[in-house]
Amino acid sequence: MNSDRRGAVSAGAAVALGLMARGARAQGSWPNRPLTLIVPYTAGGASDYGARLLAPELGRRLGQQVIIENIAGAGGALGVQKLVRAAPDGHTLLYGSLSEAVLVPIVNPAVQYKSQDLLPVALVGKTPVAFVARPDFGANNMDEMLAMARKAPGRLTYGSPGIGTFQHVMAETVKATTGTFITHIPYRGGQNIVTDVLAGQIDLGVTSAPNIAPLLASARIKVLGVSSRERIPALGQAPSFGESAGLKGLDLQTWGIFFLPQSTPASIAERLNRSINEVLEMPAIRSARSKAGSELAQALTPDQTLAFYKAEQARYLPIAGRIKAE
Repeated sequence: MNSDRRGAVSAGAAVALGLMARGARAQGSWPNRPLTLIVPYTAGGASDYGARLLAPELGRRLGQQVIIENIAGAGGALGVQKLVRAAPDGHTLLYGSLSEAVLVPIVNPAVQYKSQDLLPVALVGKTPVAFVARPDFGANNMDEMLAMARKAPGRLTYGSPGIGTFQHVMAETVKATTGTFITHIPYRGGQNIVTDVLAGQIDLGVTSAPNIAPLLASARIKVLGVSSRERIPALGQAPSFGESAGLKGLDLQTWGIFFLPQSTPASIAERLNRSINEVLEMPAIRSARSKAGSELAQALTPDQTLAFYKAEQARYLPIAGRIKAE
């Protein structure tokens, strides 16, 4: 090798070592600036509530502010797309759910990402969804509503947070299970669904428990059924699917998971996991989440969270695979 070639190789090696050193220093000092926590739905919904409940305490533990950024649209896909394009340095997070993290890319491949593009860090908890209606709606439970739907196929309408979301898949599963047809109206977030149900723009809403728990105390909304075997305390006397003759045995719940871009260093994921789990164990946080209708999750390590995430992908692939993008 001539001297010029050796010099070029040496210079290249020096540059590479310099970049590695800077990367190691950046990783070691993580986080070194405010973090962005993406919520892939509109403000005021269940995901937004969960993220805003946890963000201040998480920021205190990490020594940096955690800034919420709502990016709604395409059933949560727009928020995920921003995460997967972000630098894998631990400064961009996603407060994700079963909808956009698993179901949407199955139902709608046009979103151009896959579940494997996300790195699951910590499980926040699980929550069922509920079918809701106005207080004067002509049915008081799921069986009565389904009887109405059979008499006039397509006349009833329901809103979900978007095509491929858990709420959409759940409603379509109910329809397939019971042989009924109810017209789907996709929205950009759960809070808008509740608003339009109350205003009479749509007949039914399929939404997460935290979106409706505050309305039940004032009897402003009626819950026809909750997608779990048992009733949940946060929704009072609202009947569960387990009490429905047509839906008995159908028990599906969504969840919240903090995600990072896939190639984020394991050391960052592990520290973030510990900090999130510490926040989730705070009595005030546990109480607030329980009152909102969330099932409090057992603390999982990053590896355990990944195993849970993969199991959910396998569970919902055959269910969501039957749903077509509209």
